Amino acid sequence: MGVNYKTDKMRVLHLFNEINFSGAELMYRDAADYFREKGVEMYVLGTANNFGNFIDNFREKGINTVHKPYRSRFVLSRAGLSFYWFLYKFLKQNKIDVLHIHRDDIYFAAVITYILRIRSIKTQHSIFYNRKFTLPISIARRRIVRIFFKTGFHSIGESVQKHELKYYKNPSTKINNWYNSKRFYEFTDSEKSEVKKRLYIPKDVFVVISVGGCAEIKNHHDVLKAIASLKGKLNILYLHLGKGKTECEEKKLSEDLGINEMVRFEGNKDNVRDYLIVSDVFVMPSKFEGLGNSCLEAMACAIPVILYNVVGLRDLISNNDNGFLIEPNPKELADKIVLYSDNPELRKEKGYNASVFVNKNHSMYKNVDLMLAFYNKG
Repeated sequence: MGVNYKTDKMRVLHLFNEINFSGAELMYRDAADYFREKGVEMYVLGTANNFGNFIDNFREKGINTVHKPYRSRFVLSRAGLSFYWFLYKFLKQNKIDVLHIHRDDIYFAAVITYILRIRSIKTQHSIFYNRKFTLPISIARRRIVRIFFKTGFHSIGESVQKHELKYYKNPSTKINNWYNSKRFYEFTDSEKSEVKKRLYIPKDVFVVISVGGCAEIKNHHDVLKAIASLKGKLNILYLHLGKGKTECEEKKLSEDLGINEMVRFEGNKDNVRDYLIVSDVFVMPSKFEGLGNSCLEAMACAIPVILYNVVGLRDLISNNDNGFLIEPNPKELADKIVLYSDNPELRKEKGYNASVFVNKNHSMYKNVDLMLAFYNKG
């Protein structure tokens, strides 16, 4: 079943949960102009109770946004029927050609797209596990919408693709997450010095940065513990970009460790590149990732990285040639920070190799083209 074209443009509706300042939303916001150049008109539907904090960012890019909460997992409940009737009417009235599903529990949408004879895509953004008794249900659900309702499954990286196949018996097409090379690119020494002054960062301090929401899986606690272990040994500053559920807990830990003067909690920032290029090393100590978009952006800026050796992050480093992949513990993280601090040439080498790697594998233009081909696949 091919895409049912009704206009000169392809109209794509992205179905999200809460629309927040995070990986997928940033990715599609950044690619909006290129999608438009390729003839795609983008719509976004938020389905959580809260619309989210990223709505204006989509609207500034001319992306149509709408909010319709999905408050039930049961299709035949009043809330379920109300949502799916809304979705049916929206797809039909706006002549949508492709429904791109990012939320993980709205599989019945594939039935509606099949009825309307339009293409449905389901993106698997991360590694998921089920309880033993719910696993067969999840396997069956994927199989049914793929085989009988012609939904195409897309995985954002190699780890997710392998997990979907091995754990859920679900084949999917790998299209790597991307970064925007117009927003994230290498810097000069003079630019770094200038931005450091603007951000009031002393020129002689060694800067470590993490970018990501405050959540248990992001494991920023380990960065704080590593920084604490280096107190009095290294003139160091930790830039913490991101907000979320564990933010207060992380601030309390910083206070308890006595490192408040060594940590700056910056929250969410639009000018992420400024903070990256004043940094000497990027760290990501996540417990697991789908891929790690903020790491792609750091690598694109030629910032050397230290990543925990976990699912998802393993996709970004092989043989420690473009960064360090370490076993998860704060001591190892601190040791690698010191190694980078003592070796400017090592930082330069790893950073350069990182930029080459992401340009080759995670280019926005290359992977958007692959996504467009996937939209068109019958």
